[in-house]
Amino acid sequence: MANVIIPNDTRREDVEYIAKKYGIDTNDPAMREAAEVTAARSREAVEMAQQRRRYF
Repeated sequence: MANVIIPNDTRREDVEYIAKKYGIDTNDPAMREAAEVTAARSREAVEMAQQRRRYF
Protein backbone atom coordinates (compact mmCIF):
# COMPACT_ATOMS: atom_id res chain seq x y z
CA MET A 1 0.00 0.00 0.00
CA ALA A 2 1.33 3.41 -0.92
CA ASN A 3 1.57 6.26 1.53
CA VAL A 4 -0.68 8.88 0.01
CA ILE A 5 -1.20 12.25 1.65
CA ILE A 6 -4.37 14.01 0.61
CA PRO A 7 -3.74 17.73 1.11
CA ASN A 8 -6.35 19.65 3.03
CA ASP A 9 -6.84 23.42 2.90
CA THR A 10 -4.21 24.12 5.56
CA ARG A 11 -1.56 22.09 3.73
CA ARG A 12 -2.42 23.76 0.42
CA GLU A 13 -2.14 27.22 1.97
CA ASP A 14 1.22 26.32 3.51
CA VAL A 15 2.56 25.04 0.19
CA GLU A 16 1.32 28.11 -1.68
CA TYR A 17 2.96 30.38 0.91
CA ILE A 18 6.31 28.55 0.68
CA ALA A 19 6.17 28.53 -3.13
CA LYS A 20 5.40 32.25 -3.28
CA LYS A 21 7.96 33.16 -0.62
CA TYR A 22 10.85 31.30 -2.30
CA GLY A 23 9.78 31.69 -5.93
CA ILE A 24 9.11 28.00 -6.53
CA ASP A 25 7.45 26.98 -9.78
CA THR A 26 4.62 24.65 -8.75
CA ASN A 27 4.31 23.26 -12.28
CA ASP A 28 7.61 21.42 -11.79
CA PRO A 29 6.81 18.21 -9.86
CA ALA A 30 10.17 18.07 -8.07
CA MET A 31 9.97 21.66 -6.91
CA ARG A 32 6.34 21.23 -5.84
CA GLU A 33 7.34 18.20 -3.78
CA ALA A 34 10.16 20.19 -2.20
CA ALA A 35 7.69 22.95 -1.28
CA GLU A 36 5.31 20.38 0.23
CA VAL A 37 8.04 18.83 2.34
CA THR A 38 9.32 22.23 3.47
CA ALA A 39 5.81 23.35 4.42
CA ALA A 40 5.08 20.16 6.35
CA ARG A 41 8.36 20.21 8.29
CA SER A 42 7.98 23.92 9.05
CA ARG A 43 4.49 23.38 10.46
CA GLU A 44 5.76 20.47 12.57
CA ALA A 45 8.57 22.61 13.97
CA VAL A 46 6.19 25.45 14.86
CA GLU A 47 3.78 23.06 16.59
CA MET A 48 6.61 21.41 18.54
CA ALA A 49 7.92 24.80 19.64
CA GLN A 50 4.50 25.80 20.94
CA GLN A 51 4.20 22.62 23.00
CA ARG A 52 7.66 22.94 24.48
CA ARG A 53 8.01 23.90 28.09
CA ARG A 54 9.56 27.28 28.72
CA TYR A 55 11.51 28.14 31.84
CA PHE A 56 11.73 31.91 31.57
